[in-house]
Amino acid sequence: MASPLHTELEGPVDAPPLVCLHGGIGTGRYHWSRQVPSLAEHYRVHLPDLPGHGHSPFPARAEYGAGFLADAVEGYLERIGPPVHVAGFSMGGHAALHVAARRPELFASLALVGVATAHHPGLDEWRARFDPDRLATEWPAWARALARLHAPLGDEAWREVLDRDSSGVTHAEVDLDALEKLAAPLLLVRGDRDPVVPVQQYAELRTRSPFSEELVVNYGGHDVQLTRAEIVRPALRDFLDRSAG
Repeated sequence: MASPLHTELEGPVDAPPLVCLHGGIGTGRYHWSRQVPSLAEHYRVHLPDLPGHGHSPFPARAEYGAGFLADAVEGYLERIGPPVHVAGFSMGGHAALHVAARRPELFASLALVGVATAHHPGLDEWRARFDPDRLATEWPAWARALARLHAPLGDEAWREVLDRDSSGVTHAEVDLDALEKLAAPLLLVRGDRDPVVPVQQYAELRTRSPFSEELVVNYGGHDVQLTRAEIVRPALRDFLDRSAG
């Protein structure tokens, strides 16, 4: 069983819970920082660090992979008390999709940013930049930021994080047919220049859900909730507010 996840909380204690799941090599605060002030006005925002990231240790003898992360997310949602609003970026959104396929009743709504549903060549090219030695050489400022981010787990923990997250966590395909049981509203967000999300994968997701909608961010890359936050922010708030009724 996974250890409890370190979580930062924002917003009114009695507001509807919203769990924001981070992507690979990040943390909850790191990947959602530019959305939190708006979201915390009306939601109790949970920013967990997934196992092996930030302040959440990686359990001894655990086998890292999509199923492991999905189990951690499922347990977290159960502890909060479903149904829960969930927003997931990249790897975190992929884990949320796996949970939604087997436990759709846990979700009040699901918003995804930059989430692939199956392996494709663009994922390999994206992960290649996360080799620790390459990143330290080509993007030294980024390497230093990641070292600070994961310092609670050890001086060299950032290298272990990159090695794990670049090893192919999202190679496991999502069971799209099972997602037809997801009755919660679904928002799909992608940058039009994101190499991680093929257009067809979001199109296939939308065919599985009668309650889905899509936001395409022009001139957007992978982490548009950060880099194009001013566009994503009102769309995400509108989606959540309509979903919360």
